[in-house]
Amino acid sequence: MMRSSLAACTAFAASAALLGARQEPRFHAAADVVSIYATVVDDDGRLVTDLTQDDFAIYDDGRLQPMSVFASEVQPIAIVIMLDRSGSVAGNLSLVEKAAEELVANLLPEDKARIGTFSRRIRIQPARFTQDQGELVRILRGDLQKGGPTPLWDATAAAMDALLWEEGRRVVLMFTDGRNSPEGLDAGLSFADVRDRSRREGAMVYGIGLVTDCEMTDVAAPGPFDVSLQSRGGSRGGRGGRIMGGRIQIPIGRGRIGLPGTGGLPRPAPTRPYVPTSRCVPSEPDPDLRQLAADGGGGYFELRRADDLGATFARVAEELHRQYLLAFPASSRDGRVHTLDVRVRREGMHVRARQSYLAPSR
Repeated sequence: MMRSSLAACTAFAASAALLGARQEPRFHAAADVVSIYATVVDDDGRLVTDLTQDDFAIYDDGRLQPMSVFASEVQPIAIVIMLDRSGSVAGNLSLVEKAAEELVANLLPEDKARIGTFSRRIRIQPARFTQDQGELVRILRGDLQKGGPTPLWDATAAAMDALLWEEGRRVVLMFTDGRNSPEGLDAGLSFADVRDRSRREGAMVYGIGLVTDCEMTDVAAPGPFDVSLQSRGGSRGGRGGRIMGGRIQIPIGRGRIGLPGTGGLPRPAPTRPYVPTSRCVPSEPDPDLRQLAADGGGGYFELRRADDLGATFARVAEELHRQYLLAFPASSRDGRVHTLDVRVRREGMHVRARQSYLAPSR
């Protein structure tokens, strides 16, 4: 009886907020209610926005749960955009700043944001969340720090600190091209520290990773630009190449390139070996960032071309505004991590949602 009343109250509060005339729709989850934001795409990576409550099923530790809240309307977001400013990013700083401006330009009037950078210091501006896009753009074009290490997990935790007292959807967007290396920082948080905190607080993490491989070149791949389906599966493709970030990556010196469904097409080998230029600085984003994003229901986009950054940042904004809100009463108060499995009953649909949550304790 108590659980039914709680679910009814939560559903009423969410419905009242969502139906308010042009007011900010906000979902206020009670302590015993598990809220889930789900992104659904089809086989071609296109966002699917016409699903109903009956199309979803939620499993908590393998047991089907009754859904107390469903909403497909736009929910406002509070987002911290964290930009890696380590030395390896130096050649792409202007592209990163312009890409972040693409995300800011796609925020809605009800959204609010802050801009963070991490290198030798971790700095988040302005002092409070703002809906003023002009102020956010001025920060991006201002004197952002340059050079230094990559304190990835400390920076993620700092963004979570900034979101701690915000309501509704709380999102951290991490852009990086390197592995965690908290040189000179006392905290030195681990991936496990940040993952556990994400489970406790329900913060959604998006990751954009930029790979610089000095022994690779690329050609355009057919099909739409979309890397959201890479969040679980890594690369795919035939022998001699791989698709990552909407591109086919071709190792120099190979004689064939693999395309999906072709088994490989003839390709003449280069007549001279590839010699990387002195400007190329190899880098690779921390592989645990993909897992952190998947665990919390965010997206992970891995690119090998810096000029794809703008479209990717804009894609993040589009996804955040087209997510479904699902909620159910927590099945127990055992204080442990529960496994979540959100499914879509329609064929050809792929859902991305948080994979676990920390149940309340008695």
